[in-house]
Amino acid sequence: MNTRKHQVTFVVGEDRRLSQIISRAEIEPLLRSLVKAGPVRAAVLDEDQLPLCSQGDDRPLEQLREIRHPLLVEGEPQGELVIAVDTETCGSAEALALLARDALQLTITNNLKRMLTTEMHTTVVQESYDQLVETNQQLVASEGRYRELAKSLELMVEERTAELQKAYSRMLQQEKLAAVGGLAAGMAHEINTPNGFVRSNLATFSRYFERMKDALYHCQLLVAQNVPLDELRVKMALHRKELKLDYIISDTAELLEQSIDGTERIARIVADLKSFSHVDESGDSDCDLNSELERTLTVIASQLPSGASFVRDFRPLPLFGCNPALLSQAFLNIIQNALLSRDKALEVTVSSKLEDDAIVIRIADNGSGIPAHNLTRVFEPFFTTRDVGRGTGMGLTVAREIVRGAGGTIEIDSHDGSGTTVTIRLPYKQMATDGVNHE
Repeated sequence: MNTRKHQVTFVVGEDRRLSQIISRAEIEPLLRSLVKAGPVRAAVLDEDQLPLCSQGDDRPLEQLREIRHPLLVEGEPQGELVIAVDTETCGSAEALALLARDALQLTITNNLKRMLTTEMHTTVVQESYDQLVETNQQLVASEGRYRELAKSLELMVEERTAELQKAYSRMLQQEKLAAVGGLAAGMAHEINTPNGFVRSNLATFSRYFERMKDALYHCQLLVAQNVPLDELRVKMALHRKELKLDYIISDTAELLEQSIDGTERIARIVADLKSFSHVDESGDSDCDLNSELERTLTVIASQLPSGASFVRDFRPLPLFGCNPALLSQAFLNIIQNALLSRDKALEVTVSSKLEDDAIVIRIADNGSGIPAHNLTRVFEPFFTTRDVGRGTGMGLTVAREIVRGAGGTIEIDSHDGSGTTVTIRLPYKQMATDGVNHE
């Protein structure tokens, strides 16, 4: 068995040019606003002192005074903000330079964080994929070993009866684990979708929060400078517009609403899987088989091929005493077979009704059907017509054993090219006080 431990390694401080972190489109609006506020010229230079972006006129340097501030990437200078001001009207140029420097530094830091987060997300996704591939390879290898064991047991039935029984029991458990593994992969995809946009929304909200803090600090700075109220209102309105706070406020509400919806969707998926697995229950109980069928269809929906659909025809049923987790496993195995019966325009009909003194459940598909020479072998252990790795040949065997354990019978009606119908009959005796679900 491969015991290699997966490890995610992040290289912090990897060389990145300033032009790779911040774009001209992010720099230009700030420099344009800076020039409008008084300076004659403003530019951002990269680590080679080449301009990434510049604004203003080209007045001779002898008439101007330059103000320079370094731009840091992970604590190291990687560029420079250069502001040229008229020597006679420099005014508050230094304060403007610091403000512009801080705004650029904030953008650089946030962009770098986003780049590192993207790299981390890509690495984690690849790591998860590699783990799933490795697990699948182990399952395929395990399946191959059990197939070899089954062939050898046919030649040593009398001598190895006890060993055969143990191998058979292990294979039943393997089928359950394989089904759970398939469901887990589908559920992981279903959960990753809302989780992905929740994380994206939170990342966006984090950037919005930084802008809100910027606005707050700007307001505190102006108040500390005893700026007159009218001037304070004008400056705050201008700063509010520069930071696009009106848009941020409206978008934040939508981000939070989407994130709440996403977490509720994840909670529903987990609740459906928990209900299907009956993890908190043990042994037999009176259950509503319509509910068990509905839960099974819900958790297997992630495996539904494109263009395929489920048709439900549930009639009122009385409560039935059984092990609901096992019957759900039988329903799952049968429906999974149906989903593989056709590539396009697949329709699977699941129906239930009370007929005479039996509960009858039918699962029918419009797939390719089962050839006559294979129909008598479908319940045989290890019999499968699928390629290695796509089926263990134990799904219907397990389903039959579960149904028989509940006192019922299972039959298959199929013709090559005309679909398949699986009929389950579970014995039920009418009682004086009947609990029938009329949903």
